[in-house]
Amino acid sequence: MLKHNSEKGAVAILASAALILVLGIAAFAIDLGLGFSERRGDQTAADVAAMAGAVETLGSNATIRDYILDFAERNVPSGSITVEQWASCTDPERATLNSSGHNFVPVAAPSGWPTSIIDCVSVDPAGYVRVNLPPQTVKTTFGRVLGVDELSTGADAIARITNRGGGGILPFGILATAGDGQHVCLRDNSAGLAEPPCDGGDQGNFGGLESPHYGNSELGTTKNCTGSPKKDVIAVNIAVGLDHRVVPDPDGLSGNEILDTCAQIDAGHTPDTLNTFQGISNGLAEGVATGPIPGGFKPRLQQGANPKRAVFGYSLDDRPLWYYLLSSPSGATPASCAKSSFDNSNPDFDWDGDGTDDHPGSWQHMVACLTDYVDGGYSAVLFDESLAQSPRFAYVPQFWESTWPSGNGWRHILRYKATWLQGTWWKKGGTTEVFYPGEPGTFNMGGNWQLRQLSGILLPDAALPEMLRGDPPTMGGVNPYTAELYR
Repeated sequence: MLKHNSEKGAVAILASAALILVLGIAAFAIDLGLGFSERRGDQTAADVAAMAGAVETLGSNATIRDYILDFAERNVPSGSITVEQWASCTDPERATLNSSGHNFVPVAAPSGWPTSIIDCVSVDPAGYVRVNLPPQTVKTTFGRVLGVDELSTGADAIARITNRGGGGILPFGILATAGDGQHVCLRDNSAGLAEPPCDGGDQGNFGGLESPHYGNSELGTTKNCTGSPKKDVIAVNIAVGLDHRVVPDPDGLSGNEILDTCAQIDAGHTPDTLNTFQGISNGLAEGVATGPIPGGFKPRLQQGANPKRAVFGYSLDDRPLWYYLLSSPSGATPASCAKSSFDNSNPDFDWDGDGTDDHPGSWQHMVACLTDYVDGGYSAVLFDESLAQSPRFAYVPQFWESTWPSGNGWRHILRYKATWLQGTWWKKGGTTEVFYPGEPGTFNMGGNWQLRQLSGILLPDAALPEMLRGDPPTMGGVNPYTAELYR
């Protein structure tokens, strides 16, 4: 009998142990499942928040921050992330990322918060937004039997800001008076050597912009805050575009601008004001057509797989803008924009009304098309998405100001305009030759020809495919940036 009772006690002990084991398995199966579900939800929240911040690329870092905070809270499974959670959150991985080439800088906290920065929300001015979600907790059910009352989860994400179409933002500025469809001067020449549309010598300023290299591993640039040697820095900026994010100035007023300097960027600010400079030839020829460019960068018009033409010993892009016109637009367009009208077999016509006939497919024909488009209030897309593949397609800042400064001076960005690089002017002594892509002409004359000025055609926003337009900023224009989830 005693033996029997002992066996019953042993069975009870084994049953208790088995029950604990079962509960432990249940804890792992149920509580860990809840933890994994929370982790997936946290990762979604981090991804969405990073993308929301990155999409707001033409806003300030404060605007990016506000979007991130809003979308993180809206998508986190718990439905709430407190100010205290953000304030106490730390991001130790940021140091590791920065040591490998990034420079993530925490954003400033909103006014009234118990901290000056949000360590877990950071921006790399080279074009990245990082979100490290504050730790989230999941209350356990069966895990409490094992002494585990809650599980902690977290997630992080990085969104990358890239250039639409690969053209980037070029170091050429246009004034507030420039309008859609116009053939404009992007880089002037000195008085006496200039040719229309460049009028030559505007108070010592010639349309170029001076911007330092902040350092961007994706573009292959290294940090150069001195801007020296100026020629090389400008040439790289022309070849690949500015290597850091710059945004419109919301009011165009002096006193609250953010200058395009490394000091401002290092402090976590995003420039909205660019510096003009007096130099004419510095970096223009090298960046556009001739090279060489230190670092192995290829001049802009030598890039891409488009047909090339020999221009004074350089092989330059020869595909005209009209090539990218849609053959069958989805809406009404001017007759002058019909792609068939650009066929060279058509008779010449005075496209610009100056009393001289212009051949089909000329820049005059293209400008007439865009002028008719703007004046007629058309809104149909004119150009194919393959326009993005042309090295002649890019974006330039348009300023609030309607005049250039006398020499170097800061100008406030109003908006960005999609631009087509049209004409290059080459000088030798008192002789000028102009190269327009797709138009007649040979450029094999001997001698030391120098590229001296550059023109562009401003493309109407509505005429662009959506992939090259994006959501416009408040002041109109296009968004030269797009966003994608990086990791």
